[in-house]
Amino acid sequence: METENDENLTKKLSIKKVLFNILFVSFTILVLGFVINYKYAVGYIFILVIHEFGHYITAKFLKVSIAFGGFTPVGAYIIHENPKNCKENALIAMGGPLFGGLLGLIYYIVYYVTGDNIFLVLTFTSIILNLGNLIPVSPLDGGQIAEAISPILCYIGFPFLIYLFTLSNRLKSKILLLFIMVAGIYQTYNFTIKYKTDSYYKLDKPIKIKFIIIYGMLILSLAISAIYLYNSFDFKDICHSIVRFK
Repeated sequence: METENDENLTKKLSIKKVLFNILFVSFTILVLGFVINYKYAVGYIFILVIHEFGHYITAKFLKVSIAFGGFTPVGAYIIHENPKNCKENALIAMGGPLFGGLLGLIYYIVYYVTGDNIFLVLTFTSIILNLGNLIPVSPLDGGQIAEAISPILCYIGFPFLIYLFTLSNRLKSKILLLFIMVAGIYQTYNFTIKYKTDSYYKLDKPIKIKFIIIYGMLILSLAISAIYLYNSFDFKDICHSIVRFK
């Protein structure tokens, strides 16, 4: 009887979770659709989904149990079992920005073919979000990747977060960045303490070098794409052209 009650409770929680995600996605599309337009709103949700899908596919390839967690006011998230080591965790973390960058390329191809500025803005949005996620500070994906390389990377990441914090004019962005910095300080401290003694972080030097190369190439490709788009297009005018309220 107790087992049946537990199963019923799990089903009820799952139903509530699905309903919450539907309501959240609907609300996000409604707000973005009203302020900007519905094509951008759906494209933005797709950016979040594809990013998490990248994590999902990578985890499945590594045979790590994983499930889609849902949506939050700052994005989407996944839930997976603890990987065997930092190598698996870093590979799963790389999957999100990789798929996100590829989606940005697809959006740009659609823009190139159709000339629709909405897809150009979606291209830039996807690239910037995934590039920012590669800053090497946990809980960002970059922080998970840094665990397979060195704690030094995490300390390098904090100045970027501070710079973004001072640059941002939106209260929501400042709160989010502040949360990431506080969580990052705590996780980086634990990472530094355990790095030399915990077997979870033990990787051969050639594997670390491979991660440095792949991580560097991922950051470089997204950064070059962002710089190219920013210098090639006037996004202030382009964004102004697609919003509902001029």
